[in-house]
Parts: sequence; structure tokens; C-alpha cells
Amino acid sequence: MAKHEVVTTLYAETVATRNLPVNFDQDHLSLFKHELERKLPQIRLLKFRDVRVSAEGLLFSGLKILPESFAFPNHLDQWKRRSIVKFLFTNYLSRRPRRVEDDVLWITDYWSREYFHWIADALSRLFVVRDRLNDLVLILPSGYEHLDYVRSSLKAFDVKHVEFIKREETLHCRSLLLPTHAAPSGHYNADVIHGVRDVLLSAYGDSSDRGERIYISRHDATKRRIANEDEVESILHQFGFETIRAEDLSFVRQVQTFSRARYIVSNHGAGLTNMLFMKGGGSVLELRHRLDHINNCYFTLSSALNLNYFYQTCEPSSADTDPHTAHLIVDPRTLESNLRIFTNLNRL
Repeated sequence: MAKHEVVTTLYAETVATRNLPVNFDQDHLSLFKHELERKLPQIRLLKFRDVRVSAEGLLFSGLKILPESFAFPNHLDQWKRRSIVKFLFTNYLSRRPRRVEDDVLWITDYWSREYFHWIADALSRLFVVRDRLNDLVLILPSGYEHLDYVRSSLKAFDVKHVEFIKREETLHCRSLLLPTHAAPSGHYNADVIHGVRDVLLSAYGDSSDRGERIYISRHDATKRRIANEDEVESILHQFGFETIRAEDLSFVRQVQTFSRARYIVSNHGAGLTNMLFMKGGGSVLELRHRLDHINNCYFTLSSALNLNYFYQTCEPSSADTDPHTAHLIVDPRTLESNLRIFTNLNRL
């Protein structure tokens, strides 16, 4: 097993507290009560010696995959049910080894390629070591190289030294520095996430205060679509909302667009990550599966960013009751009622 040491403690342990949603219904306490307070551990900088990295972004040493490869250490147990023999064979015998003598920086886990996890988790880890970036080479898995939001956000952080692992190689790193997660995924150290926000807005934000109203559509997604979206959009348009498909915009355009927004509506999905670029005091309405008490990352993000969080529970459109996949039916009358409160909040 690769040896590691704690180089330094970057941030002390803290506690995140959240207020209930603005339009909270007591019947829905079970959706939120377990997220109202969360202890966040120290953020530490670790140094690993003689550790290997696969092109997919897994850290390993000898015959062991390191738990630091994952957002949560227990995910290692789930992953190990796959063919670890095949993984070791591929990385020790089929791929070309490359020795790296320079000190390298590692900020990703097995989820970090996804938009939300890159912005909220990986960039938070980059932020806490921003004063060391001139002295380190940032190493990223091969699949990140052509992602626009990766390239553009690294430019905003002025990362000068970055290398992408080639698909046909495995890295053998003499010394790898790894900041621990700024918070468990779906939670946020307020100072850190505000720091990430400030870096990205300084690079790409629009300082004008237009107070725009945006509906983020998941029309082209394979899961968690709004089944009656035509009806929903008709109501939203009456309240002055513009429909946007976030995946159609470059990362720079997303930062610009959402930095002008005062109101955002969407069902659970990566597009809601863009609330990060709103000004404090803005409002977010999340359309949620009525049984979903797990996916609270946007409720907690709203709180960390000092945004007003609203929600509306929705029925699944079919027998699929899994909140992670089910399409939703939005009740139009409830939506109209919520939008009246939602869009008038700043006038009260």
C-alpha cells in the first residue's frame, strides 16, 4: 500500500447549518430534516509516495485500489465486486508505465468527470491549494482532456501545468499531493464554495443586474425529464421565464448567463449547478420527486450561497419510482401558486 503523510491542515473542522425551504410544508420534513446541520471534517493536504494512477483516474498501489479514488471510501467495496484482476492486468501488463518524478497534484475522484462533481467537488479541492499551483503539475484522467468546462475552469484558476493521462499508459508517481474533499459530496464548506464562485465569476461573469428568469430544461436527457414539459413551459413563460438547455451552452456562456439570473427553475439535474453563478439573494425552485430525501445537493448549495430555496414535490410519470431516473409530472396549479410566491419574494 502506498504510504502517505499529512502535509498540513488547510481548513479546520466546521459545521454547516441550513434553513428550511422558503415554502416549506411540514408534511415534507422527512425530505430535509437530516440535512439541517452537518459537521464538515478538516480539509487536509496529503502526500502519497510511489502511487500509481490509471487512465480512468483510479489510484492504486501494489494489488490495492486506494479509497481516495472515490467520493466516499465505501464505494471501494462496491467497485471491488467487479473484476479487480482485469483492472490490475490492464494497468500492470497491457498499458505502458510512465514514471513521473515531479510533484503532482490530484483533485479528482471516480465521479469528478460529471459537471456537478467537477464544479462543486474537484474545483473546491483545487481552490484550497491555489497558492501552490505554480509548483505542481496537475494530473487529470484521459477523459477530461476535451471537456470544455474542465479546460475553461482551469484557465480561470490560471493553472499553468496540467497533464492528461493517455489511455494507453499508467503513471507511477514518486510524490502525489492530494487535498481531501472540501466537504462530503453534496455538502459545502461555505468559504471554499464562495471562493470557487468568485474565481469563476471574476473570469467569466456578467456584472450587470438584469434579474433574468431562467427555466433549465432536461428535454434531451435520458432520465428525470418533465413528462408534461409543454404545459410547464407555457406557465413559466407567462411568468417571464426563458427556457435554456444548459448543455447547449459553452461553459463561459453558462457562467455569463446564470450570473445575470435572479430566478432559476428546474428539476433535479446538473444544470442546477449553475446557481453557483447567481448573486446572493437570488431564488431557486427545484422540482423534486415526492419521495426523494437523498438528493439534497441543491438544497444545501442554495443555503451555502445565500440563495432562497423553494421546492415542489412531483409524482413520477410511470411505475418507475426511483428518484434518480423517474420522469416527473408537475402539477400545474401548484406550480402557478409557487411561482407567484417565488417571483414576488424580493418585493415583499
